[in-house]
Amino acid sequence: MNYNTSSVFAWRMLMSSAALIAASAAVMAQTTTESSDKSKDDADITKLNPFVVSSQKDKGYRSEQTLVGSRTAKSLMDIDASVSIINREQIDDLNAVEVHEVLQFGTAGVTQNQTINDDVNIRGFRTTFSLRDGVTKTGFKRNPMYDVERIEVIKGPGAMLLGNNSFLGGGVNFVTVQPKHIPGGDVQLTFSKSNYVRLASNVTGPLLQSKGLTVDYRLTVGGLSADKDKEIENEDQKFLGAGMAFYFGENTSVTVSGYYFKDNGYFYWEDFLDYNTTLGTTTAPLLAKLNQYSTKGFSPARSRDAFWRNQDSFVDVTLLTKLTENANLRLYYFGGNLVDRRRIVRGITITSDNHTLLRQDIPLAIDAYTNNAQADFTHKLAMTAFTLDTTIGLDASTTFQRQDQSVNTMPSIDTAAINYSTADDAWFAAPHPGAGQPNASQSISRPLNFSYYFQENLSFFKDRLILVGGQRWFAPGGTTRNNVTGVITDNPDPILKTHKYGIMVRPVPAVSLYYTDSSNAFPQIGFTDLHAGNDGLGPPLSTQEGKMKEYGLKVDHHISDSVAVYGTWAHYDMMLTHVRTFGVLPQGIPAGSVGIVESAADKAQGWELEYGLRFSSNEGNFDLQGTYADGKSQTAADPTIMAADFVPKKTSLLAKYTWTSGPLSGFMFGATYFDQTKKRNANYWIDFPATYNAFARYAWGKHWSVQLNLNNFTDERYIVAIAANGLVQTEPGFESMLAVKYKW
Repeated sequence: MNYNTSSVFAWRMLMSSAALIAASAAVMAQTTTESSDKSKDDADITKLNPFVVSSQKDKGYRSEQTLVGSRTAKSLMDIDASVSIINREQIDDLNAVEVHEVLQFGTAGVTQNQTINDDVNIRGFRTTFSLRDGVTKTGFKRNPMYDVERIEVIKGPGAMLLGNNSFLGGGVNFVTVQPKHIPGGDVQLTFSKSNYVRLASNVTGPLLQSKGLTVDYRLTVGGLSADKDKEIENEDQKFLGAGMAFYFGENTSVTVSGYYFKDNGYFYWEDFLDYNTTLGTTTAPLLAKLNQYSTKGFSPARSRDAFWRNQDSFVDVTLLTKLTENANLRLYYFGGNLVDRRRIVRGITITSDNHTLLRQDIPLAIDAYTNNAQADFTHKLAMTAFTLDTTIGLDASTTFQRQDQSVNTMPSIDTAAINYSTADDAWFAAPHPGAGQPNASQSISRPLNFSYYFQENLSFFKDRLILVGGQRWFAPGGTTRNNVTGVITDNPDPILKTHKYGIMVRPVPAVSLYYTDSSNAFPQIGFTDLHAGNDGLGPPLSTQEGKMKEYGLKVDHHISDSVAVYGTWAHYDMMLTHVRTFGVLPQGIPAGSVGIVESAADKAQGWELEYGLRFSSNEGNFDLQGTYADGKSQTAADPTIMAADFVPKKTSLLAKYTWTSGPLSGFMFGATYFDQTKKRNANYWIDFPATYNAFARYAWGKHWSVQLNLNNFTDERYIVAIAANGLVQTEPGFESMLAVKYKW
């Protein structure tokens, strides 16, 4: 981005911030704040501001409120969108250490793309990065869950609500544990095979309480160490997190949280296919099958020759203030720092003899720094006939990311008779690009993003009818520099408008019907071709639009004091327009020449069901949660072909029974079922077998519990992702975990 564009970006940010603060100050000046000597507890804290979500009404796997659906705390029943909440109880029951373990069961339409990070597919569209406390977090490994209180999933274009234009299918938000005023804590040790040990501990409570100031804290410590079946892989994590909440009277709070996470574990795409699988085509894929030599213990190289060291830090600060009885202000800052150093040694191609594996040696260094600021102002106008909730705000982010990488072709190995030392000793003793020599590619990107929005919720008949309208304008920019050639490229900087409109009707308190229409916008760089491939003489690539229309039904009903049912049924229709693809050129020479063209749209349609049941009696509680998704997709290039990584059907069940009295008091038993239909990946079909988990816990006294989790106990080892026939990710099969917890 040139100087003038940077100046415009800064000026917009300054002026919008000033306007927001001025509006807030004007409202504040109209009233005075009354002091109170009332003692503060957690219930008072949650009433402080509409930007605070309360989990006090969570029962079993049922959660009532979320922030991710509207930027303010709302009941799930009042949101005109499909939002899934995976709460702390579900995370604990599954003893989940990565997000994929809970996304299988807690939400419909969300499937796993990779095993090494949080990459997911939502309704046929890829979501590569997650959010933490509502802001996008860069990460190339699995995000830590030591201090995560719950996980929220919002489906569909998230530009309007999330302030990030890249979430088309939806977003996955990690919500951290907040400091609490009531002292408490827990420490858990988990053990498994291969020297697996995981520690997770959270402690919270008050630090200071006076008439005008209360301070609460939270401290989190975690770590993980384990070997793996594959010699090249291992787990090595260290985590330290903390949070402090300052309450200045009843109307203002400042919350600070952060963590430092060091993950030196190595896990990558380690398996490879049977060569015959490669004979499939895009229009006639073959079922992917692992090679006979790609066993559970196979490694493409030795552990001493490969590494993946990752340091990740995160800090955020939130100011909440109640300006009047009807007006509130939220100011938020997030800063992130990622240092990623790797030397990946991987297979890439299995040759026609079906046992010679071609390999690559990839030194890689990534440095990423992110700063993000948000401001949101809410106002409630309550009249006799209606209530108008207004939210206005702005988001601004700057990112620096440097990436240096080399892809070196190294000696192949014979997987039928592996002898690493023959070729690898000499290879790794010599200097290569990225390892003793300059990297082949070096780039620096500095994307900037500024956006501002408003949202109006107009409700009638005591929230029985709610009309929702919101628009957000994005002003992207920044530069990308090729450090090898010195060429600097400006990122596109058009003003992009996105929207979210909806309606919610509650004919009875236990049922709501909704409709929503939302959009994203994605600027593209480059030109289409005209006469021949790569001539770049055609029109410039158009701005892509992500569009979704969705309608649904929500139920949250207490049939009796003992039985409650809840759930969501949703039908969606989504598309991504102006897809860059390859096709026949309009003035091809010779006729029929193929090059870069734009096709109409990638599309996905379908319906989803998420449901739950809680039954309580004098003896105990029964909890059931299920999901089902059924959809179809079409690619812009060829509507007869299913889009890559789209899963047509997904089914899951999660159930448990907990005894609260009688001779079995303290026992809990549960089980899960998960299955999804096959998906297309380039020239392959990837089939997912049905998997089953079981778990049990016994708690005694007020403090102790022990839990056993048996995951995938039918020992199904299956393929998750394929990048090339020699570059495949798999799930390892059966795993058992024993956890001991002490809480107070």
